[in-house]
Amino acid sequence: MRAYLSNLLVPLLLGLALLLSGFYIAAVSAAPVKTPAVLELFTSQGCSSCPPADRLLGQLAKRDDVIALSYSVDYWDYLGWKDTLGSPENSERQRRYASVRGDGRVYTPQIVVNGVVHAVGSNPQAVSEAIQSAETEIADRKVPISLTRDGDTLVASLGDGGAGRSATLWAGTAKSSQSVKIARGENRGRTVTYHNNVRQLVPMGTWSGAAGRMTIPLSKLKGSDGDRIFVLLQRGAGGPILGAAELSTL
Repeated sequence: MRAYLSNLLVPLLLGLALLLSGFYIAAVSAAPVKTPAVLELFTSQGCSSCPPADRLLGQLAKRDDVIALSYSVDYWDYLGWKDTLGSPENSERQRRYASVRGDGRVYTPQIVVNGVVHAVGSNPQAVSEAIQSAETEIADRKVPISLTRDGDTLVASLGDGGAGRSATLWAGTAKSSQSVKIARGENRGRTVTYHNNVRQLVPMGTWSGAAGRMTIPLSKLKGSDGDRIFVLLQRGAGGPILGAAELSTL
């Protein structure tokens, strides 16, 4: 009788183990992709409320789970000080985000998270909530990316995102830290430090949803004075950022 029960229980237990392992594998495969949140601060040397946001971005940049970038805009130059880091391209990037969101909100200091949620960049609580909201919004669309150097070539390895998806992979450079003494305007007499100020963004190629690699010669990224390299996988002009990665040195 004992032998009979043993012969009966063994296959049942094996079947149960296989069933549970199947559930475990399914749960692991369905787990959200862990990629860093991308924080883009739109700031200006002519904006008196921006220095606290610039300091906050410097603190956020130390976190392992975010890529913190700053873009200096030029639309406050008329106030008496021409932003030495500002550019019309940065201002246009901010306007595209506002257009895609449909709210028309363009201001400084403004942080845009993952290209989909914005918040006042000097408010730590608002920024924290924006990160959580943005991560939830695109959790099922995120794509893992790893970034390496192969000699004089930058290599980005992208994960599988499913057929029928498309996005542009952008390569950029940023300056880790730069202090600017402001002589006129709302911040006259102040020295402000800017963290990960973006110097350049160039397209590496179009991702069609399949796992693969993209490369770009580092010579195309060395024309600026940036000392960090990053990549952003972004849908359309001002759409969500599905993945990102960075290297600490150029």
